[in-house]
Amino acid sequence: MVNEEKVLRMTKMAVYEEKQGKKDRAVAGYFRSDYISVQMILSFLVITAAFFAGAAAYICFHFEALFEDIYSMDLMGIGRTVITLYLAVMLSYLAVTWLVYAVRYRRARKRLNILWEYLDRLDETEEEF
Repeated sequence: MVNEEKVLRMTKMAVYEEKQGKKDRAVAGYFRSDYISVQMILSFLVITAAFFAGAAAYICFHFEALFEDIYSMDLMGIGRTVITLYLAVMLSYLAVTWLVYAVRYRRARKRLNILWEYLDRLDETEEEF
């Protein structure tokens, strides 16, 4: 005889595996701090590349004006401003990255714990027969 509760649990687990299970298992392969650290390092590299690309674009668009006024500019002041802007962007983006990936990790672990509970219940129902 078919146990409807067992079929329902197995269906839910199959849907989960198809939609979210692979991503969650990849997340669960890390400790929380390691997962967040890897994502923050990747964010650091992306932010740095984007910042340099933005600076290069600014220099390209304002090339003539920059080189006309280069001798009258306060290069140390501009350097401090650029470094301050870079650090401000970096710190804010890394804070957002930490928050987002901490939440993603917590949610993935929660979904995996629910899956494990389903598997335990499934094992318990098999032992009854």
